[in-house]
Amino acid sequence: MREQTKVTGIILSVRSIGENDRTMTILTKERGKITVFARGCRRPNHPLFGVTQPLLYCEFMVSDTRKYTYLNSADCIDSFFFLKESLENIYYSSYFAEVAEYFTVEGQDERNILNLLFVTFMAIKKKKVPLKLIRRIFELKVLQFAGLGMQCFSCLCCGRQDNLTNLSLEAGGTFCQECGKTAGGRPVDPSVLYVLQYVSASPLESLYAFTLKEEISREFRWTVKRYFAVHVEHRFKSAQMLDEL
Repeated sequence: MREQTKVTGIILSVRSIGENDRTMTILTKERGKITVFARGCRRPNHPLFGVTQPLLYCEFMVSDTRKYTYLNSADCIDSFFFLKESLENIYYSSYFAEVAEYFTVEGQDERNILNLLFVTFMAIKKKKVPLKLIRRIFELKVLQFAGLGMQCFSCLCCGRQDNLTNLSLEAGGTFCQECGKTAGGRPVDPSVLYVLQYVSASPLESLYAFTLKEEISREFRWTVKRYFAVHVEHRFKSAQMLDEL
């Protein structure tokens, strides 16, 4: 009998295989991203039927073979039921899971992105921050964890930490007033720069603990949207659904 291992994580995606089987991509605390094969789980009366759905937070018992990791059992910790309360919640949560799957690597420690996903879902539940703003905060933070974070605390040219007036999305950061004369970039509103710095430096528990005036929120969202598009060539399927909302 194969030895079993317990892992805890969130199911990012589920794919059907054959008539009755599924493969799942799970982001776990213990082993990072893993792909798990669940045999027979698509049968309605199968014990794994209810715990092989996307966006469930579970404890999984798995067994490893030379080729595959198999799911033996699972206990649901949190179903995140609120993510299914509206079409908007479904689309946004699907997008966050798709982005998390793209930026994580199998076998690596990915607890930062797992925890980011969890606090993002909790922000959706609390409804204190608009979903459009949650999306851009999430994108900026996930880029940081993936090593593509924006350098917004000092000048990219001289290293000066004050009088940062220009932002270059292509170069990935800010320039001081003097360097901006030759290095380029576009003027950045001091309030928007502060929000960029706050999100970059903020611990996850404080990430969604603020609100913005609409004009600042709009400029911040535009900035992150463009920055994300410049540095991520991949096009996410769920992003297309968000654009149609």
